[in-house]
Amino acid sequence: MDALHVAIDKASVISFDFFDTLFVRPLAHPEDAFDLLGVKFNIADFRAQRRKAQADAFRQMTKDGRKEITLQNIYDKFPQPQHQRDAIQQAEYDLELELLQPNNELFPLFQQLVASKKKVVITSDMYFSANFFVDVLKRYGLEQVPLFISADCNATKRDSGELFNIVANTCGVTVQQVLHIGDNYLADVQRPQEKGLSAFHYVREVAHQGNKKQSIATSMVLGLLNTDDAEKITSGTFQELGYQFGGPANLGFLQWITQQAKQDEVDVVLFVSRDGYALERLAKNYCADQLPDFHYFLGSRIAFNLALITDDNFEQNIPFLLSGSVGLSPGELFERIGVCPPADSVLQSLGIDPQRSISIEEHDKLGQLVSGYRSEIMKVCSRNRRGLFMYLCQSGVKAGNKIALVDVGWNGTTQEAFELAVRPIMDVDVVGYYFCLADTPERQRRSCSLKMKAMVSKESVSSSIVNSIYENRVAVEMFFSAPHNTIIGYRPCGLSVEVVGDPGRAKATGHEQFNQAINEGIDMFVKSFTQQQEKLNVSLSPLQTVAPIIELVSSDQWRTNPLIGQIENFDSWGSSRNQVMRFADYFNN
Repeated sequence: MDALHVAIDKASVISFDFFDTLFVRPLAHPEDAFDLLGVKFNIADFRAQRRKAQADAFRQMTKDGRKEITLQNIYDKFPQPQHQRDAIQQAEYDLELELLQPNNELFPLFQQLVASKKKVVITSDMYFSANFFVDVLKRYGLEQVPLFISADCNATKRDSGELFNIVANTCGVTVQQVLHIGDNYLADVQRPQEKGLSAFHYVREVAHQGNKKQSIATSMVLGLLNTDDAEKITSGTFQELGYQFGGPANLGFLQWITQQAKQDEVDVVLFVSRDGYALERLAKNYCADQLPDFHYFLGSRIAFNLALITDDNFEQNIPFLLSGSVGLSPGELFERIGVCPPADSVLQSLGIDPQRSISIEEHDKLGQLVSGYRSEIMKVCSRNRRGLFMYLCQSGVKAGNKIALVDVGWNGTTQEAFELAVRPIMDVDVVGYYFCLADTPERQRRSCSLKMKAMVSKESVSSSIVNSIYENRVAVEMFFSAPHNTIIGYRPCGLSVEVVGDPGRAKATGHEQFNQAINEGIDMFVKSFTQQQEKLNVSLSPLQTVAPIIELVSSDQWRTNPLIGQIENFDSWGSSRNQVMRFADYFNN
């Protein structure tokens, strides 16, 4: 920027471009504002309509022998009735007014120059009249800055640079005494230089650009990262990942849960750990008055499955106890359900090598071992069942309640285990709320007997999107996690209940740290995003809000993300001291 200061010192008049130079929008691309208007007025193809109207206005301008269009010219070409055109036109004016904010890279310099009594003007090609610019500048006490706006002057920078002659003549200087600063190379550098002005090409340091096919939610996320939260979020961190993807995913899902719980007349919402960690925290901070009674419910598929096992169904649940055991040591089979494993000598007497990793071929023999250890396993199962009943009562759940059990997805295994465990001990009506339900035979079977509802399913999006999400589900789960161990059971302690966690067999590499960072990013996003929606008077639907994470997993780009590649032993159920499981291993299997 030293060259800019030298050029400023030499010039008598300093001309600033306005849009994307002095002021910026918290969007990835300026035209994304049209999508916000489309959301506001529920017009799906509004961007296309708005672009066509502008093109038609330019054609009319040429016919009329004019050199610039106005906002009124654009809306004169809209197909809607007059009253609707007027409403949308005013909404665009108001939206742009609220979107625009000073560019921290240049605005302080602009303010300094104005205060120094240097001759400073604003020169802009825009269909808004000078009144709009005055309305923006008035907020910063700068409404007296001279304005040279193409819509008022019937002259432009971009075509022949005629607007620059008007600037010089009005200011009473030669064109050589004018310095113009702007971001567009053609209109702000080439054209003024052709006219004899000095020009400085301003290139904004934008960290997040995105592409023009992305959703409006993604555009808003990237825009906020580039403006409001640019100094708060460090690029290339888990905090940034949480902001970009975990925030939209949790906020949109929570919005859907809130709507669904009201529609279903739910009595209690249980945000099951660890998926519900951020959801319950956001619910307390943003929509506690819109939800029925709700709790962060410490539980899991493992804890519920163990609670449902009785002497009568023990044998049929042996496959669950052996699931995901390939690669584990025999003793680790018992550790992960909270049972003290058999001594090595006992395993050796049964012909089982205590140090050898389990293979699929050994499942029959291990099934016999589990069956032989039945009494010890049943002690844990019985304890969990008593503890679960006490924990439900402690959470305010009563017989006859309608419970919403919140889970990310995918096939309803956790809900099924919960209902089987709770049904004999408490009469409650359960409905499962899911981020996404997969289109698998397993899910289809459960849907016949369980009440299961999902924000993302083949009823709300295409089957290809559902399949992509399910295929990349481990990435989605990362953004619905918590900085604590998986819960595997409950231990009654007098009149209270102690939850039992599983730290896993292998040392988890910074799990608490990366989960904490992701959740910090989630909190920062939700605060900024909700404030932005309120300011703009625009409200995205739950499905529109979660679009960033759907775009992430649908593109598979997350698989090459170096941060995500660092994560090890994400799933405690399948973790073992014998091996290190990285994220790539989960989706390559």
